[in-house]
Amino acid sequence: MKNNILTKSGFFGLVFVLVCSISASAQLNVSSSSNAATLAAKLVGPGVTITNATLNCPTGAAGTFIAGPGVNEVGIREGVLLTSGNVSIAAHSNNVGNATVNNGAPGNAVLTALIPTYVTYDACMLEFDLESIGNQVSFEYVFASEEYEEYYCTQFNDVFGFFVSGPNPGGGTYTDRNIAIVPGTANTPVSINNVGPSSCMGIDNHTLYQNMSGATTLQYDGKTKVLQAKIDLKPCKKYRFKLGVADAGDHILDSGIFLKEGSFVSTPPVIVCSPALNLNNEPGKCSAVATYTPTVSADCPVTATCNPPTGSTFPVGTTTVTCKATDQLGNTATCTFTVTVKDVEKPVITCPAAVTVSCEASTLPNAVGIPAATDNCGLTPLSHIDATVAGSCAHEFTINRTWTALDVHGNSSTCLHVIKVEDKKSPVITCPVNITVTCDTTVAKTGMATAVDNCDPVLDFSRHDVHASGDCEWFCIVERHFTATDDCRNTSSCVQIITKNVAPLIETVLPITVGVSNSTVTIPTGKAECVVQWLPHTGTVPKGLVFKNFTVGADCLPGTNPTDPGGRIINPLFGEALKLNIIAKLKPAVGTRKLDTFGCTIPPVIIHYLAPDPDVNELLRVTNTALGNISVQPHLNELLGVLHCINGQLNICQP
Repeated sequence: MKNNILTKSGFFGLVFVLVCSISASAQLNVSSSSNAATLAAKLVGPGVTITNATLNCPTGAAGTFIAGPGVNEVGIREGVLLTSGNVSIAAHSNNVGNATVNNGAPGNAVLTALIPTYVTYDACMLEFDLESIGNQVSFEYVFASEEYEEYYCTQFNDVFGFFVSGPNPGGGTYTDRNIAIVPGTANTPVSINNVGPSSCMGIDNHTLYQNMSGATTLQYDGKTKVLQAKIDLKPCKKYRFKLGVADAGDHILDSGIFLKEGSFVSTPPVIVCSPALNLNNEPGKCSAVATYTPTVSADCPVTATCNPPTGSTFPVGTTTVTCKATDQLGNTATCTFTVTVKDVEKPVITCPAAVTVSCEASTLPNAVGIPAATDNCGLTPLSHIDATVAGSCAHEFTINRTWTALDVHGNSSTCLHVIKVEDKKSPVITCPVNITVTCDTTVAKTGMATAVDNCDPVLDFSRHDVHASGDCEWFCIVERHFTATDDCRNTSSCVQIITKNVAPLIETVLPITVGVSNSTVTIPTGKAECVVQWLPHTGTVPKGLVFKNFTVGADCLPGTNPTDPGGRIINPLFGEALKLNIIAKLKPAVGTRKLDTFGCTIPPVIIHYLAPDPDVNELLRVTNTALGNISVQPHLNELLGVLHCINGQLNICQP
């Protein structure tokens, strides 16, 4: 839509200025023509002929168009243009909203019949007789108009029609049958109000419409997308075609129909060749005579020929025959088939007896046997194809070796040699020595088993650890079971004993004292093994330490602070505090790490006892105070929860 819109009653002064100002550099080139035969011939494609063309259009209303290189805003590159004004209107940028030429010409009755509540004007009609070789013709077109946008869904309803008259293949006769209909409808004609930017009187085909505001090569304000019309015909029968466009409601604001060059197409004749012929050679000859007749589908006169012709003599081997059908317009169709003549005498071949070999033995023909073969006409070298049938494992399988003896004429005979391959030996495996480690129990530290096998160069190693005893955060014994398996599931196993004991690591930070005042437990140098025995704790109820200062002695007990029958600390607050004290001494950076970096929820009752912006060392101070029973502290469960959350993110063996 243009910005400087004029009313229909006041635009006539623009008409001649517009027509005379068509840009010579426009990318859409149009040329007016009044030669009906030339215009009609431009529409014709393969399989179609036209005669008796007539043109009933005002001067300049009909012609041809071609889009230049680059932009193609019409949607069709080249063809015939029929307008209700002048073809020169189309080839201009979309710079005004009311480009028009008033031809003062009458409408057309068949076009008016498509939109019975309107009167048509300035009709442009191209008519011709058409004959088709095939049983259907189709064409592509675009309907464009200056009526669009401003006068959509008003009393102005410019229309396009494509009418066909002639025999109906389904019975009866077409009489001005309109086939330019809106896709998806039974008979809705293509007009302004039937295809536009929105819904009009209950009809909505906006998906088929394109607003051309801002177009640089096309003057019309809007257009349809490329549409197609088609109709079934009787081959080689004459039909009358009428194509036309007209203004509706008044003489002004032009519409145009762009018809694709070569759009009227039909199908060429169809030819189906004989099936492939397979013949045996005639006795004493290396050839045979073949006869055949192709099948041609066409209602019009068609000539069919084949090369070589039927009745020819064909040599042993395969020959391709090409058949060609030509209709009265010169349209052609081809098909091919083969004639194969065979020498039917086969060679004689005998395979060696079946054999069983070990997987490390060779299965090449020279090792397991080669067939004997003879033929009356001479043999090409023997060939074989191996098909391996999997057995119960990769190195136990059966080779079905099919040998082929081929004579010079392609006759062949085969025999089967069966070769069975077995693997029954287990790998030999050696485990790494037993080892005691502080933290690292990975294979890189403790060692990997090795093994060798008679057939499988790359064995499958598996291992699994059996937790024999202890808690592996502090002390445990692990049995590492290694298994070597070859491809045939022959296995060998061994066991490595790995003892993990973090006592040497704890010993580096002793002595450690947990608690304060008169409620403490001190672990002196040389007692790391006691800590390993105590942890992890086994209780759930936090308490302060016994009101006494203890130094761990030879009995390896935390004084009278309770332990379970296995020697583990029961008091969870004591256990969590001891773990965090050890880690903070081992890793000073943990002691100075701020508590808010752990993501743990610290209840207000705990925050109350902590210094501002507390770190782990500050938490240990409060914990030791709580263990020391300095005062009645009803927050031990909350404190235990904070310690448990932080310790859950730490491990004595972590870096």
